[in-house]
Amino acid sequence: MSRTTDMEEERKMAVEDLGLSADDLRETDIDIMRSLEAEGGDVAFQGLRRVTNLHQETLSRALKRLEEDGYVKRTPRGYRLTDAGSHLAQGLLLAPPKAYATVFQSFLPGDVGPGELAGRLEGRWFNNLRWLGMREDGEEAVLRWVTEGSGIEIVVRLRWGQAIVETDASGQEELVEALVAAQRVFGHLTEQWRNGLERIPSGVNLLWWSDRAPRPAG
Repeated sequence: MSRTTDMEEERKMAVEDLGLSADDLRETDIDIMRSLEAEGGDVAFQGLRRVTNLHQETLSRALKRLEEDGYVKRTPRGYRLTDAGSHLAQGLLLAPPKAYATVFQSFLPGDVGPGELAGRLEGRWFNNLRWLGMREDGEEAVLRWVTEGSGIEIVVRLRWGQAIVETDASGQEELVEALVAAQRVFGHLTEQWRNGLERIPSGVNLLWWSDRAPRPAG
């Protein structure tokens, strides 16, 4: 039995274990839900098309079908799983989660929060780096891109006073490509926090400011 056949059989069993018929979810539906669960947060339509390798019309029809079934919802930033969709997708995740390695980590002085910085990066393309999507919770904003062709992911985590760039690249050639792509994002990010630095009152200790400690009285 081939690897492809094995995976198809495992998927069928996973669907049936969740109380569904194998006909209730198409192969494209499963791929979309697994991709949304793996990426987390909101994923742009074109970003989802890249990670699933589905034709635009096929993806559009599948997303509409999954919305009607209550597994996917559309957001201003793209698409995300509903609670029911996330529960179902977790039962369909046969492959282990991706492993990400940190390629950049930097201190970000300034009074610019992760949400504001993310807004300046959201949706941007950098040469062959294409936008995937993002999620944020107030304390952290996570932005994702993927390289055109090779499919290497670049993940930027923005926190108060800190930026971390990660990648799922494997092998020396992919790692070099990821480093170049990460530098482009980080270069733009550097320019954005420099703009933020201009708003810091003179004489303020940057470490104290970035930690957002209460302003001393007097």
